[in-house]
Amino acid sequence: MSPPDRIVVRLASPALFVGASADGTGADTDVVTDEHGLPYLPRHRLAARLRAGAADALGAAPELAAACDEVFGRRRSHGADRMLRVGHAVLGEDVRSAVARALAGRDEPLRSVLRRAVTDAYTALESGTAVGPDGAPEPGRLRTNRVLLPGPTLSATLTWATAPGEAHWRLLARACLATTRIGLRTTRGRGRVDVRLAGADGDPHAVTLRLAAPVRKGPDREGVRV
Repeated sequence: MSPPDRIVVRLASPALFVGASADGTGADTDVVTDEHGLPYLPRHRLAARLRAGAADALGAAPELAAACDEVFGRRRSHGADRMLRVGHAVLGEDVRSAVARALAGRDEPLRSVLRRAVTDAYTALESGTAVGPDGAPEPGRLRTNRVLLPGPTLSATLTWATAPGEAHWRLLARACLATTRIGLRTTRGRGRVDVRLAGADGDPHAVTLRLAAPVRKGPDREGVRV
């Protein structure tokens, strides 16, 4: 079986990927989109959540601490010591190609109208009171948030500076399983995700569980997966 070459993120609830959209939607918090109006999860946010998931996973497997530093860099480093680079988590190639073809050669203002329609197809506006630092609503402060609707699966490519070993894969797989939310700190139930490793073959869930499994060591064997 070929090793995974990407991370897939399935949205299980509306997600707040706050950022600048291609045309601006007038919401207090907008959703980040590409030049074609398609929402995506920026790579630095995905990497940050994976590192946080890896830190949680170390509670049950402290022996993977060295692998965590190698995969994600020491002290949140973005330098050459980090083995792994993840790409933006984007919609599938078929969707992106179809949208690019639909927008190709379109003049303004039609191009902006179509691009906004693309964004509207994947997002919705939510209204509610603003939330303070303690998590409580602040009366009199009505806000609108544009959220990414649940259902789509986003995919981010994996690029390794050096070939990963078993411990690196186990650490990354456990980081994926531990990453269950992505978005703003105060999510009100938003941003629930399933994060898995995927390759050319095999079910992503099964592949991730296999790579995350601990190894069993005994007098007659060493490094054998349970």
